[in-house]
Amino acid sequence: MSTAENLPYELLGRYFSGEATPEEAMAVDDWIREHRDHRKLYDQVAAVWDDAALKQRYQLPDKAVALHELKARMTTRPVVRKMLPLSRIAAGFVLLAGVAAILFFMLRPGNERRALAVVSKETGEAIRRDTLPDQSTVVLNSHTALQYAAGFGDTARWVELSGEAWFDVTSQPRKPFIVAVGDIRIEVLGTSFNVRQSDTTIAVMVKTGAVRMSRGDSSIKVKAGQEGVYHIARKELGLTAGAFNSNQLGYATRVFNFENITLKQITAQLEKAYGVRVVFENKALEDCTMSSSFENKPIEYVFEVISVTLNVTCRFEKDEVFISGAGCGG
Repeated sequence: MSTAENLPYELLGRYFSGEATPEEAMAVDDWIREHRDHRKLYDQVAAVWDDAALKQRYQLPDKAVALHELKARMTTRPVVRKMLPLSRIAAGFVLLAGVAAILFFMLRPGNERRALAVVSKETGEAIRRDTLPDQSTVVLNSHTALQYAAGFGDTARWVELSGEAWFDVTSQPRKPFIVAVGDIRIEVLGTSFNVRQSDTTIAVMVKTGAVRMSRGDSSIKVKAGQEGVYHIARKELGLTAGAFNSNQLGYATRVFNFENITLKQITAQLEKAYGVRVVFENKALEDCTMSSSFENKPIEYVFEVISVTLNVTCRFEKDEVFISGAGCGG
């Protein structure tokens, strides 16, 4: 796609609707970077799309209002009486075709069916584990919300996230999995990753496979063992070297590698991962330190290892674990 004339119009519509495959999205990104006129064209179409579609992603747009808005945009432009260069004429033609493609994707009957059936999941203090319609699994951390169309769409699996969640995505090459969080779109090129949203950043930590984080025409590829970070204030994407820490994903994966950390720090992570409450009957035990690794072990096994390692007693009563003893291996 070296010129504006060669840009497939329907591809532009799929790109803005979130239904483009990762390869198609990267092709559009490459086209945008090829020439500054392409960038201007992209911004014009993006402005139309933002007003007409993105702000109402899960609601059916009013057809009459959308058409009226687009007609107003096109008829209120200043009249240019001088002859335009061929490149400008071509760009204007592609803009009109791109808008037509956007309307096609917004107003087609299939979108109406998806818009009417939206699944919403929210968590309070507790963590929620769930299976999505495509058999992908998701773990929602505390105070997290997730929305998606029931059954997903015909050509893409789109979810909208607020908070933190772990995803283990089933492979469907012809139906990409896309996570929208804040200003960021995450296109799944692999299988398992964690998304964490805060007031200052949106971070994606990849365990297996790869994902592409993008905002507008800026994007980065995040591979297994890496963390991609979007800095909200600066509107910048970047990779954080050596930032991968499996313990940060423990709430979802129950895989931990504790290295000489306190029992209080250990139990804080275990509480989230297993949904239990830990009570120290002897507060001095909170400062005991230990090193050990666990890979999705039963909660009873984990506390049995803690008991033997630190010479303490761990007693279960429903969803509470009481830790007592004289202390730390002595």
